[in-house]
Amino acid sequence: MIENSGIGIRIQHILKFWPISPQTADLFIFGDPAILKKYNLPKEAQIIEYKTNIYSPKEFLGHPEMANMDLLDIPHFNIPFPYIRKCIVTIHDLIPYHFKAAHSSFVKRVYMQIVFRWIKWFALKIITVSKFTKQDLVQSFGYSENKISVVYNGIDRKIFSNKPLTNLNIFLKKQSLPKSYLFTVGIGKAHKNFPFLLETIEELWKEKKLNLPLVIGGISKEIPTELKVFKDKYPNLIFFLPHLPYEELPLAYQGAKLFIFPSLYEGFGFPVLESQSVGTVVLSSNVSVLPEILGSTAEYFDPYSKENLKSKILFLLSNDKLQKDYQKKGLVNANRFLWHNAIQSLNNVYKYFSI
Repeated sequence: MIENSGIGIRIQHILKFWPISPQTADLFIFGDPAILKKYNLPKEAQIIEYKTNIYSPKEFLGHPEMANMDLLDIPHFNIPFPYIRKCIVTIHDLIPYHFKAAHSSFVKRVYMQIVFRWIKWFALKIITVSKFTKQDLVQSFGYSENKISVVYNGIDRKIFSNKPLTNLNIFLKKQSLPKSYLFTVGIGKAHKNFPFLLETIEELWKEKKLNLPLVIGGISKEIPTELKVFKDKYPNLIFFLPHLPYEELPLAYQGAKLFIFPSLYEGFGFPVLESQSVGTVVLSSNVSVLPEILGSTAEYFDPYSKENLKSKILFLLSNDKLQKDYQKKGLVNANRFLWHNAIQSLNNVYKYFSI
């Protein structure tokens, strides 16, 4: 899953900042060598070829070499069942469990019921990426709080920092983007609440209360038909950004006047911190993990009320002093979530089980 969005970013940075010396422990990485070698791996790491589809029966059985490992760090809930007792399992969120409409397959539903209970009963240790996800596991599946450690994700400040204006202008020109815009990411997933945002922005445009365009980031393949129709209606007010190289992503946030995040459910919420780390003001929904991550450093809205979101957009855009205040607070907040701190917390978990 190293090439997945949120989970992949975590895996990449754990390996990039790997905390354990080769004198202390050997590191084996299971995966496709051709893919893994594209990333910044520890020099001493040994790759064990393991090509299997995610959630496939072959993956459930794991790799025979897993039997020889002292510890297995499993970065998602797709565990290798025969080796569960030596697994440290990271659970990012319970989105597939809560959003049944988007994950309605009977087989998937049964799998989730089995796997979350199997992890609860037999895993060596459970890690969550937020206190919110920890409490969700406790309430939804009766997990013991003592068995769960919270290890937050982080931001790579060498990549996510304010770039020179020249770089930003080159990026905007290259991507055919306006000089100022509202920015959002996360289309195509029910919990991202994207239709709600689109309808709200459209009402503001129609009411002539807003003339800032909307840029939608993270479109990886074909543009959905409903978005093409929307683009035809508002050719000068809506822009699409393809999936960007990780190094270019900060520029997309930096060019925005506001970053709007209408999500109904997150396990952590990388985008809000990525936005803050380059000095862009965040307007976030007030649900799930987002208040835990953002605290008082962002403006919030009710993700079920279009009127509330409209008023918050107009309020923020008309208040330069408040924007500057949130920019300063946002940078301080982003610095609370650094990979160095996250990896040290993870290392403490490893050390506990290596004594």
